[in-house]
Amino acid sequence: MTTVYKRFIGVDVASRKLDLFDSVAKVHQTIDNTPEAINAWIKLLRRKRAKTIVVMEATGGYESNLVDALHEADTDCCVCNPAQVRSFAKGIGLIEKNDPIDARMIARFGEVVTPKLREKPSPEERKLKALVHRRDQILSQQSAERNRLAQARDEEVREVIQEALDFYKRQIAGIEKKIAALIDASQPLSERAALLASCPGVGTATVAMFLAELPELGSLNRGQIAKLVGVAPIVRDSGQKEGKRSTFAGRSLVRKVLYMAALVATRHNSIMKAFYQRLLAKGKPPKVAIVAVMRKLLVTLNVMVREGTPWRESTLAPAG
Repeated sequence: MTTVYKRFIGVDVASRKLDLFDSVAKVHQTIDNTPEAINAWIKLLRRKRAKTIVVMEATGGYESNLVDALHEADTDCCVCNPAQVRSFAKGIGLIEKNDPIDARMIARFGEVVTPKLREKPSPEERKLKALVHRRDQILSQQSAERNRLAQARDEEVREVIQEALDFYKRQIAGIEKKIAALIDASQPLSERAALLASCPGVGTATVAMFLAELPELGSLNRGQIAKLVGVAPIVRDSGQKEGKRSTFAGRSLVRKVLYMAALVATRHNSIMKAFYQRLLAKGKPPKVAIVAVMRKLLVTLNVMVREGTPWRESTLAPAG
């Protein structure tokens, strides 16, 4: 049964503050982006009787305080793709842009589009997401230090950089142990992890990222999951002109590990390898072929999770 909302709260999220617009009261307010300020605001919000949903854009983590507090208060919320929201604003002729205007526009986007709810994660899922994000942050730092090491000429500087790299290596190993222990201790997570890991090409890093950042896997159809991750070819035709298909937006962290999994799958997964080779034989550029493998691999994993069946070489994977 579809929930009918009467009040839409649009939130423009920044690192230190939140701009809020109430679609019913037609008022704008600004609060600090801190748990204390957010909880105080939610207490006032819950006094209002109208069925309410809070709508915000994904900001790379600055929305986490608000999302966590809303989940604890059992208040519906959704986190939207910023590119989709911006396109909506242009579509309704709203070209001006500042924080109060953005909050009002996000509320209007929620009214018209009614995006998918952000489901409340379990404590294990929340912990896993934090660990996976921290691992990704350290990997970025590690990559930067490796580049600095390659450019450094002074021996003492090289030693200092190497110490940092050794430290990051130990931290990554420690986080990966925590991730593995957390997954093993949770039956829902461990069962889903076993399904994903049964597919050749899908390693532990990919499994952890999918569990943390793609909880919708198995609950959406093939087109929806491909668009959510950002590997669906978007049609750009007009009249007799056939535009070039391209992929964009979606969840970048998931797409990054999916790309690496697809590369491995083209070598070690018989179905994905054959699919990739067929595309190359048809003259497809390697980059286009890899994106197609990413999409096919994602769709296959989606079916595996939905049906609760592990990978089988004898089973034809869904068409890419």
